[in-house]
Amino acid sequence: MSDRPSESQNPRDRANWLSLIFFWWMNDVLKLGSTRPLTENDLFNLPEDCKAEVLVERAETYWFQELKRSESVGRKPRLWKAMVNLIPWKSRLVMMMLKTLESLSFVFQPLCLWLVLKTLNDGPDLDMRFAFTYVALLGMASLIKAVVTHHYDFVTEHWGLKLKVALIGLVYNKVSFITMRIQGLRTKHRGC
Repeated sequence: MSDRPSESQNPRDRANWLSLIFFWWMNDVLKLGSTRPLTENDLFNLPEDCKAEVLVERAETYWFQELKRSESVGRKPRLWKAMVNLIPWKSRLVMMMLKTLESLSFVFQPLCLWLVLKTLNDGPDLDMRFAFTYVALLGMASLIKAVVTHHYDFVTEHWGLKLKVALIGLVYNKVSFITMRIQGLRTKHRGC
């Protein structure tokens, strides 16, 4: 992976559904990282929606909309509302669905285990079909919980980083704006 792919290539963008579920699109970088320290050239290019310029521009747009909205209704602007708008509905829905599936599998696992143990304690009346069915359900619930938990963590960390970048950019732009105004006042004051 030493030769860097073209600017538009990110393995996640061209990965199939199985690769996305099990994070196989990361294998090349993980293999390379296990043999030597990674350099900047080894890392994937960022998708367009993850670049700082795009995130800060979108955050500023939502912040200015929140400023106008709050001014029109006579209340203080709330930064959290602008930041929530930065996360698209699809991503919010995915996060809610993943958390719901994680919670359901968290409840379903002990239930399946209880059914397996109850079936095994039946003694001479043991029905192997039920036992195998409950064991299969327990395995499926464990697999679903593992996959869903990792994807929930990935999605929330990803959006957490995007929000962090957007907020840092907003603060940087504000400080730069204030600094330029102060320097402009100093220049004006010296000219008088």
